[in-house]
Amino acid sequence: MTGILGAYRGDFGRVTYLDITRPIATHAHPHIHMLFKVSGADRSMQVENSAIELHRSNWILVNPWQRHFDIPEQCQAPTQMLALYIEKDWCRQRMDWPSFAGSECAITAGMRIRVDLLARMLGRGANVDGNWVEQMVSSIMCEAARLASAHDSERAAMDFRIRRALPALRVRTKGGPDFEAVARSVGMSRSRFFEQFRNSMGIAPNMYVDALLIERAISLLGEDKPIDDIAETLGFSAQSSFTRFFKERVGFPPSSLRQAPQFSQMAQ
Repeated sequence: MTGILGAYRGDFGRVTYLDITRPIATHAHPHIHMLFKVSGADRSMQVENSAIELHRSNWILVNPWQRHFDIPEQCQAPTQMLALYIEKDWCRQRMDWPSFAGSECAITAGMRIRVDLLARMLGRGANVDGNWVEQMVSSIMCEAARLASAHDSERAAMDFRIRRALPALRVRTKGGPDFEAVARSVGMSRSRFFEQFRNSMGIAPNMYVDALLIERAISLLGEDKPIDDIAETLGFSAQSSFTRFFKERVGFPPSSLRQAPQFSQMAQ
């Protein structure tokens, strides 16, 4: 089963050391997302329309809200991987981070050392210093910004009606949002709303809602609250439904994340 070898979250976002043993389904994140292979089998992924193989000599960058998933037939063996989920505002405060297409870049010797050291420290399960983790993440991000080739990958200008609809999609209701009602509230048909949402955000509205729900779940899992209470808070009818939803999109059950060393510790 896919599991977590270690995790840490702080002001920068979070970093997770994963043992991936099953293909991950299509999903997206609101973060700048970076993936590094630590050990195990190479792994093939689809980022938007590009197929990329992840191995020890490269890394993969996924922009906020870019669709990505494992290519199942090329992801059958376990891979130990370090995954960074970086808050955009934190990144912008420290560097002029441009927008990149989902891409791969060769890894430098210095970045390789930092990635392996971070994975090793997270995997030990002992307390790690939050300032040290943030410094390591910051140095990896600075090196990544230097290496990656920028180009114009901006989405089409966001339709003002889509912008008006976003707050309604952020409100979790039992059974999820009524997309037809949301579309109607901004003067669009459901089909037109889905089309314009994809043009503006790069993903479908339901994937956007699911991604926000996963982020909210991850935040709640860092608190001392039973998982069945979290499921109810998020509008699920049963804990089993929440667990299935989480596992399908993240690759492991919510209990694994809660039990991960360092996950509940915040950077000081």
